[in-house]
Amino acid sequence: MGIGGAERVCVNLANEFAKTSEVHIIVLNLKDDIYTKQLSSNIQVHELGVSRLRYSIFPMYKYIKKNKPDFLFVFGIEMAIILNKLKKLKLIDIPVFVRILNNLDISLDKEDNISPIVEKYLNASQKQLVNMDGVICQCEAMSNMLKRNPSIDKAKINVFYNPVSKSLTQSVLNLRDIKTNFDRPQNRVTFIGRVDPQKQPEHLIRAFHLVHKSRKDVILRIVGDGILMDKTKELIHELGLDKNVVIDGIRTDMENVYADTDVVILSSRYEGMPNSLIEAIGCGIPVVSYDCPIGPSEIIVDGINGYLVKQDDIESLADKTLLALETKWNIDDIILSCSKFNVERISENYISLFSKVSK
Repeated sequence: MGIGGAERVCVNLANEFAKTSEVHIIVLNLKDDIYTKQLSSNIQVHELGVSRLRYSIFPMYKYIKKNKPDFLFVFGIEMAIILNKLKKLKLIDIPVFVRILNNLDISLDKEDNISPIVEKYLNASQKQLVNMDGVICQCEAMSNMLKRNPSIDKAKINVFYNPVSKSLTQSVLNLRDIKTNFDRPQNRVTFIGRVDPQKQPEHLIRAFHLVHKSRKDVILRIVGDGILMDKTKELIHELGLDKNVVIDGIRTDMENVYADTDVVILSSRYEGMPNSLIEAIGCGIPVVSYDCPIGPSEIIVDGINGYLVKQDDIESLADKTLLALETKWNIDDIILSCSKFNVERISENYISLFSKVSK
């Protein structure tokens, strides 16, 4: 339950499910936990007490035998491997649904600090989807990728977008009414996410450097942390941007983060379905993102809620960021473009799927 988009989705869905059902959340451990305090009081959280996924097979088996859940809803295909092993050993007989977290067509690489053994393991784990009772994709593009795999039953593949928390968006809108003077120059750009190779922070900083050349008043805020943070700080200093880049690190008060930004920016080389873009438009904030595979093109309506930029075109990323800062946006239109990410509607889709298979 540490920082991350998948964790926020888990909290949003669990709170909706808990309105009508008994909900348990199972985690390896609660190290770096920041989200359990945001869960409804009637949700039960269970620690397996292990540091690595590979150590979870026996604790998971014990949990299932003791609690006898109607089904399991797994975030990420890695745990599917564990559950399939238990099924093959005939130790459990329970429906399992898996939510795909990221782009499965783009392999991991050494730049991401992944060993060749683990890379092979994760790439091979796609095969585990064959035995799942339902597969949930975050977007249509992800679904289309899976459907190209002839071994996966297409009837089991579902597309449920990531939901946006109503409490978050309402809090942000309230705060923006109080804090924001819309007559002032729009000059606050925010990046939210891991500072790692997938997010390409070097592209982010180099694009912002170009923005800064045109407008000295613009501020970039980086909310997150990761293995490339030190290199990112070095580049910020090298380009003379120390006074214009604010590094917050990990924050839990996302309502204040969004309330204090004018544009949310993303420079990823690939995605699953970026929550920072979805949450931003839900709060009436325009976004600028590379048109990376996959996700942003199903979120951004060009000129309505932000701008899509050709992949890895740093100069265009800077140009569109400047344009977004200067555009007079219709906040109502931005928020309306987020309607397909309504948490109540999405949770109903999940419950319908669970009910069909679990009866």
